Amino acid sequence: MKSIEISARTVAEAVELALAQLGKDRDEVAIAVLDAGESGDEALVRVTVVDDDEETSPAPVTTAAASGGTEVQEIARTILEDLLERMDIHAYVTPVVTRVPGQKGDVEETITLHVEGADEEAMGLLIGRRGDTLRSLQFLLNLLVSRRVQKWPQIVVDVGNYRQRRQESLEGLARRMAERVRQTGRPIMLEPMAAYERRIVHLALRDDKTIYTESTGEGENRKIVIYPAKQ
Repeated sequence: MKSIEISARTVAEAVELALAQLGKDRDEVAIAVLDAGESGDEALVRVTVVDDDEETSPAPVTTAAASGGTEVQEIARTILEDLLERMDIHAYVTPVVTRVPGQKGDVEETITLHVEGADEEAMGLLIGRRGDTLRSLQFLLNLLVSRRVQKWPQIVVDVGNYRQRRQESLEGLARRMAERVRQTGRPIMLEPMAAYERRIVHLALRDDKTIYTESTGEGENRKIVIYPAKQ
């Protein structure tokens, strides 16, 4: 996996520089803060490109918002509510914490901010085409929060349960296309997807021994191909 270390005045600036140098989006990399720059030195981060073909997804443990990381949760919720207010969007923001085992035996925490509102048109604008606006809003929020807490947070923004509905849709698509590959014996290429969406498809089909999946292409044009299993 390709990895680079970048230093800058703040963690947020270092992350932005690394993403620009790698030519990747936030959901295509893993970020480790090596030095938050709290002692007056420059911040130092390591940014690693994640291979969606190999990524696994450990079972999460979801708890109520008040169970941990309260300061970051409240900062994130306050900033997001302010952004929505400036956009003249009336909505409720509810934080939920998800914890998964880390690689070093620690616990990694992700804060999901669920946005709900009565104006369906406004909610649709927040999501954007295939979730593009939602991903941009999420990245902006992580940047703004990182400047307050001097570390890179793991904050996910979901609007109207879009991510769950999108996951179910992609899993259904993956199974249908896998069945078509089995019937025809020929590979099928899916539409271009964001990194986190490709991981959903890979994970949905990883236990199916009759087919296998690979990603091809670069950047926004990266796609998944479903192949019949080699005999």
